[in-house]
Amino acid sequence: MEQICPEQQCTACSACYNACPKQAISMVETGAIGYVHPRIDAAKCIDCKLCQKVCPVVNPVEKHAPLQAFAAISSEAEALDKSASGGAASTMARAIIEQGGVVYGCRMRSYTDIAHERFATVEDMCAMRGSKYVQSSIGNTFIQVKADLNAGLVVLFTGTACQIAGLRNYLRRSYDNLYCLDLVCHGVPSQKLLRDNVESMFRKKGLRPDGTERVTFRRIHSTQTSNLDLRYGTFVESAIPASGSPLPEAAQRFLRNTYITAFMYGLTFRDNCYHCPYACAARTADVTVADFWGYQGTVIPRGKGVSLIMPSTAKGQRLVEMVRPHMLMEERTVAEAVDGNGQLKRPSTCPPERAAFVSGYARLGEAVFAPLLRGYKWGYRLKQMRVNAINAIRRIPVVYPLLKYLYKRIKHSVG
Repeated sequence: MEQICPEQQCTACSACYNACPKQAISMVETGAIGYVHPRIDAAKCIDCKLCQKVCPVVNPVEKHAPLQAFAAISSEAEALDKSASGGAASTMARAIIEQGGVVYGCRMRSYTDIAHERFATVEDMCAMRGSKYVQSSIGNTFIQVKADLNAGLVVLFTGTACQIAGLRNYLRRSYDNLYCLDLVCHGVPSQKLLRDNVESMFRKKGLRPDGTERVTFRRIHSTQTSNLDLRYGTFVESAIPASGSPLPEAAQRFLRNTYITAFMYGLTFRDNCYHCPYACAARTADVTVADFWGYQGTVIPRGKGVSLIMPSTAKGQRLVEMVRPHMLMEERTVAEAVDGNGQLKRPSTCPPERAAFVSGYARLGEAVFAPLLRGYKWGYRLKQMRVNAINAIRRIPVVYPLLKYLYKRIKHSVG
């Protein structure tokens, strides 16, 4: 075997890596940007083509249309506080573990070690909470999942839709004791880009990282229910300066950090992300979890993160019922859920500057970003000014309802 699938379509799901009976496949960072791709050792390969049989690009998996949509927040204060949104994935993971099952999900041990792991206790599972705007390394977790399933354990596997597709193809059969939960994804940068960014940030501050620092990508000051008042940033939780003395937490707000700004613009995703076959309402998982952007209900309190829970199979519906006692939930229409989330309708748009980013990063490193992101930053600032103005008006009694009423009347008369 020379190539498993066209390189620009590869998702790095690692199904081939886990399936190879001769360990002839390695997942390798390639090029200056470090996107991961499988590489085959010709001396070990026996040309059995099992890698192609399990590849979701070569053999696409079945997708299922959503059956229901729910807005939800966890009733557990800790889950809500530590999660990126409404705590739905964390609550489902806890339910599986408390029934004697195991959970697989992404854990960031440090900015140099972001990988899927197996969690068998609630205490350990808490480490997978929070957003990670970077691609997780699957490693050999598919092999572990299969062993757990064959041992009769209930397994919840969480990941992006392409990772779920890779797992399903790797297993090559359905398991009643497997639940798959996918997290709606915009696209994934490489871990190398994150490493470069963190190390550059340290150098500028006269510090030296020791490789154990962790990064928090997202903190909620308000939520989707308060009209986009959601702030992003790259936060280094621990740092060691060149002098060796301790340093308090260092932080960079969104727009001051090139990694997260480039992510939000969609500049640094893998090639396949711009043509993602999973960026649609039909899903590879049993249940899908995301932010419920555009939530129009009244049950979820203002000022709390709100999750979208969207089961696509009967098994997914069972998982929803399992966590219902532990969540405040409101059923909404699938149309509302899809309408507010662009990634359930189409892949991320490839920015016109991406070719310049790909060609320039090897020569310029992070310096390549400044001219490429200038226009996006100005557009974002203008958008944020508009949002802040709307939020300020919302807080004035009578004025906002009156403006909303007048807008509807004008819109109706024009229509």
